[in-house]
Amino acid sequence: MVNGSEPWLLASTAQLALIQRLESQHPALEQAGCVVGIGVATGADKAFIGDYESLAVESDRKLPLVTTRDIQTGEVVWSGQGVINPFDINGGLVDLREYPKLARYLEERRGLIAKRHCALKKPGNWYRTIDRIWPALAGKSKLLIPDIKGEAHVVYEPGGLYPHHNLYYVTSDTWDLRALQALLLSGIAKLFVACYSTRMRGGYLRFQAQYLRRIRIPYWHEVSATLRQELVQAAVSRNIVACNKAASALYNLNEEERHLLGENGESE
Repeated sequence: MVNGSEPWLLASTAQLALIQRLESQHPALEQAGCVVGIGVATGADKAFIGDYESLAVESDRKLPLVTTRDIQTGEVVWSGQGVINPFDINGGLVDLREYPKLARYLEERRGLIAKRHCALKKPGNWYRTIDRIWPALAGKSKLLIPDIKGEAHVVYEPGGLYPHHNLYYVTSDTWDLRALQALLLSGIAKLFVACYSTRMRGGYLRFQAQYLRRIRIPYWHEVSATLRQELVQAAVSRNIVACNKAASALYNLNEEERHLLGENGESE
């Protein structure tokens, strides 16, 4: 199925009908007050990333980094990695003359850093990471989602870590992130991603930002107190059956639609 310039939808008739109903009834993820982004790409991880405690730069020039390896268990288990931050709070590069440790650290690795495309394009900015680093993001609670997975893998990070480029993140000033985690772990999220994304070899899905943004959710104020509690409890316990049950109630799914959530659906 194609709708103008919209991408192909790869799903059964029943799945398409459910997707279309949800799209007609609810706003997209970011319209509902959530922000989807991707972690930092440095272009030279060997230079910019290392053991946090051992990075010989000023304390405000490094941030604790979270990677896919840190969230394999479904919870964050920080491995102690850190990333060099060459940006000030406004997004511009810091003056290396004001940071002698950082200047020395970067100069020692200039051969690796300066040969990147972004450095060759603007030699004066040779020590920037490909993506800007916004330190405030580290302090925010967020949901972390790896790019390629067979099933949705959504991990809650309470704040303090900056995501690596192979992790997508979701933040929100309106939705309770634990409740949102339950929805993103449910079959509803997988259904949206599976319908819009290319399935990789082995059945893996691409949980990329453009597909995550297509997921439809209600506005937070529309969610009842009872369902809020059920969603949070399902996420904290990482109980996929409970996530699907709460999602089914939230979206008013009928028996056939609940069945579409897959083997972990409440109707199975």
